[in-house]
Amino acid sequence: MIRDDPFAGGVAPRLRRLDRELREAITDAQCRDWTADRPDRVGFARLGQVRREVGHAAARYRVAPAATDGTTLLAALLAGVLVAGPLLLLVPDPARPLPLAGIAVAGVWAGYAFRAGLRRLRIRRARGAPDRAAPIDDPFLYARARRAVESCAASARADRSYRRRGAATDLEYALDWLAAAQEELPRVS
Repeated sequence: MIRDDPFAGGVAPRLRRLDRELREAITDAQCRDWTADRPDRVGFARLGQVRREVGHAAARYRVAPAATDGTTLLAALLAGVLVAGPLLLLVPDPARPLPLAGIAVAGVWAGYAFRAGLRRLRIRRARGAPDRAAPIDDPFLYARARRAVESCAASARADRSYRRRGAATDLEYALDWLAAAQEELPRVS
């Protein structure tokens, strides 16, 4: 869901959302360039620079990208415990080092297998989902990105922390790269 209010929420979630949108658009533009569907030698590189500057600004807010989904990690931990628990009860003398190490390894492998199964399920669902328009073809991509960057820069300028005010400079660089990427839009002949 895309919000109309550019000042809705904190700066960190807006920067995360912008980074996610830029990542999708860059990946699409780069794939199209590689397959020569729509040759665009410079566009995705400049959008990559925008994403890099947004990343610099996000680092000033200590926004780390989520490496894994918390529910997936919790489910994998639960699967490991569900495998290790009965093994601890069934194995005779589980306090000895070798059986204990085997039980621990079995629990870790069960967690990995469960995460792999969840990932495979998520991929299968994504394949079955209806195709949507490519992010790079969105006519409002640049306008929406510009609006988000400008609103985050305005919020960063008004912050009391000097580190976060420095994020405004990074976002101004991102605006410059965004303008350069928009000038390099491929021409349809």
